[in-house]
Amino acid sequence: MQVCPVGATFTTQDGVVLVDEDYCIGCRYCIQACPYGARFLHPTKRVAQKCTFCYHRLTQGLLPACVEVCPTGARVFGEVNRRSTPLGRFMRFNEMQVLKPHLNTRPKVFYANLDGEVR
Repeated sequence: MQVCPVGATFTTQDGVVLVDEDYCIGCRYCIQACPYGARFLHPTKRVAQKCTFCYHRLTQGLLPACVEVCPTGARVFGEVNRRSTPLGRFMRFNEMQVLKPHLNTRPKVFYANLDGEVR
């Protein structure tokens, strides 16, 4: 994120946005700038954090924990551009939206069948 004075926020090759806790100085600029309200300051580490999609699991070929344990199967994770994946099939048969599309942030999180505006 460009507002970070020390460059602690970065994007992995597969598109996951992460915060390097070794570099983060806890200035909160990224928390204020995040249009989704997805970042927070860890109460004891005093560094910015956000959902990592369980990146440590992704690098091992596993799904994020929330996807794996969701009792209703409401969460789907995978490559958007591959029609043969569960996510690719799901996206073909459901109306998909992103949060705050007017911001043109190129989000990688999609929501199925949202009714109304999510704030």
